[in-house]
Amino acid sequence: MELTAERAKEIAQHAITKAGWDGNDAIVVDEYTQEFDVGWVFYYQSARFLETGEFSFTLVGNAPFFVSRLDGYTAFISYLRPVVEFIEAFRACGDANAYQVAKVRLTGWLPGADRVEAIQLVRKFTSLTLEEAKQAVDFCLASQNADIETADVASANVLVARLSEIGFLSAVVYRTAAA
Repeated sequence: MELTAERAKEIAQHAITKAGWDGNDAIVVDEYTQEFDVGWVFYYQSARFLETGEFSFTLVGNAPFFVSRLDGYTAFISYLRPVVEFIEAFRACGDANAYQVAKVRLTGWLPGADRVEAIQLVRKFTSLTLEEAKQAVDFCLASQNADIETADVASANVLVARLSEIGFLSAVVYRTAAA
């Protein structure tokens, strides 16, 4: 069952209250709530600060809170990366705090996909030998996933984009916070 914005806010408020802030009553600040196709990101602040404006009552380090639209999954997220990256992580693997790693998963291909160019791209962005690159692409063409490591996350993202241009389906792999 899909959550409503109102129910998601209730879930967020409950979690924020439960987290506790040294006697300060933290409340969701509606005007800062962000809605996405997969859920909402809620921001909150001390009720006393919002009422008085006195800086001594402000909460510091109050990480935004994500609530999934479909299943009620929740997570505090940090300010260490843009909110949209948490949303992308959630879309990719169901964990808003997951992060991309230097690995690409080849998952499929479209009619007319260029096998030779795919092998060349895999060689260019990885340390695989010609034989290993051929094997990874052939696994993909045989409808089997193939994971290949790249030098860094930026290279993984470029490889995914370039493979897409020549008819291959792939994605950068995410590591979940629990892994």
